[in-house]
Amino acid sequence: MPYKDPEKQREANRKWNAVNLEKERERKRKWAAANAEKIKEANRKYEAANPEKVRETKEKWRAANREKAREASRKWEAENREKVRETKRKYAAYRRATDPNFRLRTNLRNSLCKALQGRSKSASTMKIIGCTVEELFEHFESCSTWEPWMTRENYGKGGWDVDHIIAIAKWDDNCPLQFIACWDKSNLQPLEHMANIKKGAK
Repeated sequence: MPYKDPEKQREANRKWNAVNLEKERERKRKWAAANAEKIKEANRKYEAANPEKVRETKEKWRAANREKAREASRKWEAENREKVRETKRKYAAYRRATDPNFRLRTNLRNSLCKALQGRSKSASTMKIIGCTVEELFEHFESCSTWEPWMTRENYGKGGWDVDHIIAIAKWDDNCPLQFIACWDKSNLQPLEHMANIKKGAK
C-alpha cells in the first residue's frame, strides 16, 4: 500500500529492496533489456545537456578504475576497428590541415618511408634529420630560397615544399652515411611547389 508521506514511502522502498535484493535486480535487468533504446536516448540527452558533469564523472571513474578503464578501452577498440581507423584518419586530416608542424613531420615521415623502400627506420624522422621541427622551420626561414610569401601555414601542395638540395636520387640509400647526409637539415631547403616539380631529381 503506497504511503502519502514521501519519506515513509522511500523508507518502505528501501526496506523492500533490502529484503528482495535479487528480485529487484532481476526486475531492473528485465526493464533495462526491454527499454534499451529509451535508456540510450535518455543518456544521450543527459550527456548533451550536462557535458561538464559527464566528463567529470568519467574522469573520476577512470582515475579510480584505471585497469578496468584500459580493459574497456581495449575491448571497445577491438570491437570497433573501423570506427577507430576512421576517427584516427579524420584526426590526422584535421591535424594536417591545422598544424603545420604535424603536416611537415608526417610528410617527412612518408618521404623517409619511400626512401627506405620498406625497410624499418632505426630512428625517428626528426632524429634522422638532426633537429626538432621548430629548429627545422627556423632553418628554412634562414635559407636563401625562403620567400616573403612563405609561411609555416602554407607549407604543402600549392604553397612551398621541402626540397633536397642534392636530390635523393643522387645518394646511395644503402650507405648509412650517405642516407644520413641526404636527410640532414643542411641538405633541405624550402622551394616553391611548381619550382620543386620542375627541378625534379636534378
